[in-house]
Amino acid sequence: MSFPLRPLALALAGVVTLAGCADAEPARRANPDHTRPVVISVSANSAEQLILGEIYLQTLQKQHREVSLDIEADSEQRTRLERLQEGQADLVIGCTGMYLTDLDPGRAAELAADIEADEVEDPADETYREYLGALSGGFTSPDPSSAQGCAEIVARENMPDLPQSIVPTYSRDLFDRDELKALTDVTRFLTTDEIATLVKEAREKSSASSVVEAWMPI
Repeated sequence: MSFPLRPLALALAGVVTLAGCADAEPARRANPDHTRPVVISVSANSAEQLILGEIYLQTLQKQHREVSLDIEADSEQRTRLERLQEGQADLVIGCTGMYLTDLDPGRAAELAADIEADEVEDPADETYREYLGALSGGFTSPDPSSAQGCAEIVARENMPDLPQSIVPTYSRDLFDRDELKALTDVTRFLTTDEIATLVKEAREKSSASSVVEAWMPI
């Protein structure tokens, strides 16, 4: 029994054509920001900053990302956000109220007054939203931690009384999906009491890295 050859030949030609198109299609370019080394800037004068820097460093290391800590003295009159925006760092760690005050001190004062007057339903969430709204479009932060921080700098700079939820801030294009999830998860995992305990243990052992390594969630 014979089969018509023309339909079969046309079908095979179609397969070859499709395969040729697939081979000719250029591979999607990898985002170079997803592979370059990440620099985390922290203050040398803050035990809290050193602990948080180690937490985010080890979180990214678990994602096999090359990362380092840049431990800077606070003698230079530049905020951590300015270091980020000027390209001196790739990731900085701070607090929502502090950041909003840096970026828009007028709005920070207004929001503090609204919170004091009990006119804000969720002060922590509203402070975070106002901070994101004031932040440059090229940068972002994940949902903030419930942990509160930055007490020393807030008191020293006499900043408005706002929630100080801890957040990392970085370029929108810096991390891939898995890295973003890891950063978001560890941020949510943080608590004020745990950070205080880690700071205390790091001072006792003179090693932030080993204390954080023992604490890190799996």
